[in-house]
Amino acid sequence: MKPLLAFFFSSTVLILLSACGSKGPLVFDLMPAPAAFTETGIKMPNQDDLIKDTLVDHIFYATDRQPATPLDKQQFYSSKRGNALRLGRAQIETGHDDLTWQDARKISLLKTRTEKFPIKVKSANEYGLLDDSIHPYSSVTQQEVNQSKAATQRYIREINQQLAQSKNDTINIFVHGYKVTFENPILTTAEMWHFLAYDGVFIAYSWPSTPKTLAYVSDTETALVSSRHLRDLILFLADRTKVKKINVIGYSAGSRVVTRAMGDLAILQYGKSPAENKKRLKLGTVAIIAGDVDRKLVGGYLLDGADKLMDQFLIYQSDADKALFFSRFLTSRHRLGETFDLENVDQKALQYLNDNPHVVIIDVSDAEAARAGNGHGYLRNSPWVTSDLLMSLAYAPKPEARGLVRKKAHIPYYTFPKDYTKRLGQALRRYNPELFD
Repeated sequence: MKPLLAFFFSSTVLILLSACGSKGPLVFDLMPAPAAFTETGIKMPNQDDLIKDTLVDHIFYATDRQPATPLDKQQFYSSKRGNALRLGRAQIETGHDDLTWQDARKISLLKTRTEKFPIKVKSANEYGLLDDSIHPYSSVTQQEVNQSKAATQRYIREINQQLAQSKNDTINIFVHGYKVTFENPILTTAEMWHFLAYDGVFIAYSWPSTPKTLAYVSDTETALVSSRHLRDLILFLADRTKVKKINVIGYSAGSRVVTRAMGDLAILQYGKSPAENKKRLKLGTVAIIAGDVDRKLVGGYLLDGADKLMDQFLIYQSDADKALFFSRFLTSRHRLGETFDLENVDQKALQYLNDNPHVVIIDVSDAEAARAGNGHGYLRNSPWVTSDLLMSLAYAPKPEARGLVRKKAHIPYYTFPKDYTKRLGQALRRYNPELFD
């Protein structure tokens, strides 16, 4: 292929790939209600008292972006890399002036919702730097260093207060994908926490991806830089808060941040037993959704012991993910979020999955609405996928115990059956019968 033609073709592919990100919309239309709420017969949770007592519209965040300046096009934080973690809470508001956040609960749980329900970030209240993340090469002011201890203590105090009001002592960390601004993970985190009935703590981890289509390559390296900060955040939360379990969700290119952090933690914990890993890291569910990361790279992390760090490692895949198809074209490598060819299963890989049932691979191709758009946004588009993820975060059941089935009897590779919602309802009744009383 001639150089000019090759450049044109690659640029076209990048434009198509950009559908996995955005130009940092400040407004989201609230995702469809998970099937757990609309298809299983559970009672709608009464959250009125919790809404009154808790800052449900204030989302914890951690970011290694630099604060935005008047010269930046972005409102709160820029896409420039920072050299330390900044902690705070962002306030979410509805896009309709006549609706309150309490109204959101009632409207969002309707399956037949016809009106769009927009949410947006109103403000970002930064507390300051995480003291553990400051190093000799951090480009921060002395004043920020001096104030970091107080900022960190405030963050710890408010997380512990939220944990004390929850039924479980769990922290969930969401890591976003490529080509988005600071607000994107804040809004996605708000949605997931909303549908978990504000139980536990949700933290939006916002790494400095760039809201430009041609930033795909540079964002790849930025993700690796940010993985160190995510690692520090996990260690900090496990050591200095009252959390009992930490879940981590990596979406799209954010899977590079998460999997590399797991690989680094595996090396730090080298030679330790799973019980010792659990005691120090407190990792419960680590979920990779539409993972835009090299399969073999993740395989190397697993060989280093990353799979011994957590209770379960979930890998969601799809055969309809066009964004990952173009990513594979650019990299000439299979992506983790692409489905496997079950007709030519590697026997050693199959043996590994049989020996490690806590590593769970899920094909979402046939889940409701998983093929919508370019097939990459099923985390928010598919009520079935959202339900499976939220149930995993809340109860950590095995795949069959939450309604999934094997694609082939002898292969531990799971999918959504046609009667998934019936199975989901039965599973929820087993794990939380109070939902049906």
